Amino acid sequence: MQNNINTYKIIAENALDPIFVTDTHGLIRFANRAAEKVFGYRVDEFIGQAVHGMLHHSHPDGTHFSAEECVLVQSYASGVAVEDVVQQFVRKDGGFITVSCSLTPVAQDGQAIGHVLFVRDISKRAEAEQARLANERRFRVLTDAMPQMVWMLAPDGSIMFVNARFREYFGELGAGDDPISPIHPDDAQGNREALEEALRTGTEYRIEHRARRRDGIYRWFLSHAVPLRDEAGNVSAWYGTSTDIDDIRRASEVLRKSRETLRLATEAANLGLWDYYPQSGKLVWSESGKRLFGLPPDARLTFERFLELVDPDDRQRVQAMTLEAAQGSGGRLDLQFRAAGADGRLRWFRVYGKSIADPAGTLVRFIGITMDITETKLAEQRIRDASQRDALTGLPNRALLFEYCTHLLAIAQRTRSSGALLFIDLDRFKPINDTHGHDVGDVVLRQVAKRLLDCTRQEDIVGRLGGDEFVVALPHPDDTYGPATVARNIIRRISEPYYIGDLQLQLSPSVGISLYPAHGDTLDALIKCADAAMYEAKKTGPGRYHFYAPAEDDGSERVQLIERRLREALDNDDLMLHYQPVLDLESGSPAGVEALLRLPLPGHEPLLPDEFMPVAEAAGLVTRLGEWVAREACRQHQAWREAGLPSMSIAINVAPQQFRQRSFVAQLAESVRRSGMDPSCLQIELKESTVLEDVPDTIASLQELRSFGIRVALDDFGIGYSSIGLLSTLPIDKLKIDQSFVNGIGHDAKSQTITDTVLALGRSLHLEVVGEGIESEEVFDYLRDQGCDQAQGYFLSRPLSAEAFEHWYRDTYTPEQVLH
Repeated sequence: MQNNINTYKIIAENALDPIFVTDTHGLIRFANRAAEKVFGYRVDEFIGQAVHGMLHHSHPDGTHFSAEECVLVQSYASGVAVEDVVQQFVRKDGGFITVSCSLTPVAQDGQAIGHVLFVRDISKRAEAEQARLANERRFRVLTDAMPQMVWMLAPDGSIMFVNARFREYFGELGAGDDPISPIHPDDAQGNREALEEALRTGTEYRIEHRARRRDGIYRWFLSHAVPLRDEAGNVSAWYGTSTDIDDIRRASEVLRKSRETLRLATEAANLGLWDYYPQSGKLVWSESGKRLFGLPPDARLTFERFLELVDPDDRQRVQAMTLEAAQGSGGRLDLQFRAAGADGRLRWFRVYGKSIADPAGTLVRFIGITMDITETKLAEQRIRDASQRDALTGLPNRALLFEYCTHLLAIAQRTRSSGALLFIDLDRFKPINDTHGHDVGDVVLRQVAKRLLDCTRQEDIVGRLGGDEFVVALPHPDDTYGPATVARNIIRRISEPYYIGDLQLQLSPSVGISLYPAHGDTLDALIKCADAAMYEAKKTGPGRYHFYAPAEDDGSERVQLIERRLREALDNDDLMLHYQPVLDLESGSPAGVEALLRLPLPGHEPLLPDEFMPVAEAAGLVTRLGEWVAREACRQHQAWREAGLPSMSIAINVAPQQFRQRSFVAQLAESVRRSGMDPSCLQIELKESTVLEDVPDTIASLQELRSFGIRVALDDFGIGYSSIGLLSTLPIDKLKIDQSFVNGIGHDAKSQTITDTVLALGRSLHLEVVGEGIESEEVFDYLRDQGCDQAQGYFLSRPLSAEAFEHWYRDTYTPEQVLH
């Protein structure tokens, strides 16, 4: 017997679940090691403790009960065994544990001597059940709040659940009901077939149908359900929604009828409808619109295909105005252009459009109409020709000239392009009129008009102001066809003899030149400046041309002196460059130089750019100066390399007028190629204001430069208006902190904050940062300690001539110093 007792005790001690032996009153007489582990008491602490004293008087669902209501307490009192009673016990540490209990009375000789309590920890199972119930409650609350009818079907297609909205619409359909029952009889069969197909294949179910509300009215619904699969891949339920689309269907029918009415109306009026999406270039035309251009009804169109239909002379303007409207905020498009019509002849069309934006304000669509306005244009042209053409020469008169040029100026302002205006006055014309009469003078004027047209491009505008005064407007002149070239051609052609009957007559023009936008942004202002320049040209003799300079208005002789000196220096290669060292703050050795232009003035110190660049801009010489700087800097860099100096970067400043030239990148690459220098050693420096003009073209030019290996720096950074978002898109390599902020370090908190910000910005964008204009050791040390990459300024060295820089480098930096 004793052996059996020991065997039972060994089994109990090694059981995985807690086991207690109590007397008839529930006092614990034995507890195994599993009880110790689960409840946190030592075995000896259990002995003598009442089981009901360890109970927590609440159910796992949170409801409370008294000791008399406890099943275990009742079992002790009645002596009846209980099984799988879920109860919460209190652990020694005060925490709760959910368990499943089984209590069995133990009798000896027919007399109750105690109880055996078996306990199993089911906390995790209880928590999972509570989570399931909570999820179910949340699901019901969520679905009841939804505006759609939400339902759940069993795998056989019967209803398992419907939300409050469903019951509100269709009444009290419940579990096991047929979901097809509320559907209109005409739609029921198709709906049932679709549902059975979904149940059979396990694919989603989607169908539009009519269903009867609880008030008896049928409305259109969209029903959609997807299957829920278990781990084995079997469908365990279907989750679906039904959405009331009755109003949408009615509106769609009204819209269809409206579109049909609109189609008939536009065809009757010979109008074409179109729909354009700027982001994708997609263009949708109505059949009537396609007929206007002789296109078949099935023709597929894009914006590029539309541009191909436009006459080449109008194509660039149409593209520019469309892109401007797509990028702007005006929301309107109004275009007139020529294109081949259905009859194959060139005809005039007008396009009206209105933009549509998304809630964020981004333009996503244009809609509009196209009409043939050829007859209207022809009538207008006949009237205009009679009122806006010079009767003698056929050239535009003052009124038409102002109309044309105002249009050109508007385009130039939108595209940030340049222009020039030539004011031409005929020398010695009055004696021809006085001596030979007005008839001969008129013939001469007609021949002058013809020669002016021969000297200009098709896009240039030649007009007659009156008498012997003419105007030539040059949109976007470039270096190969610049104002000076046109002026020289005009002087040559106009100065050739005129043969009229037996007469051989001679005259010459005086030409004044003004530039847009440097000298004005209206035609009146440009004519005034060109007229003033023309009188300056007359002072130097007949057959001359002269660029307007602002100082000429107050008779400044110094401006004229500087302009003459600039032209002489350019013609005779008599300019010079000085070079200011740029120091690498990590190694302490020179990283490169910045090339700075100087204008030698005999008997005086060379002029700095601040003194002569405004004159160069007014005289149209900026591009020539920039080209000279690039050639000379590349040549000097290669000369230093051949003299034994190490490879280092050389930076040149590029003016906006030079950067905007279409040939700029090609000319710069040619200068590098001819010098033989490594392109990666050349760096161009641009001001913030330059890169902010026409950002897409700027990015394209910078990417082309960098493809050659040329590096790009943003100069005077911090004083412009670049946004961080824009800066992150620019293909640049370096930021140069403006010296006004560098000089403020140590005594101006704002300047120091801006400097620190630029340094942090450079690090985040992986750009080198240069502090320029350093004039003290304090500023130098601060920038170095803050992680600035490079430095330049008078504290390190003033700008030096090429020879002086070579001596400075050799005297200051031995090869060992450079290496270390």
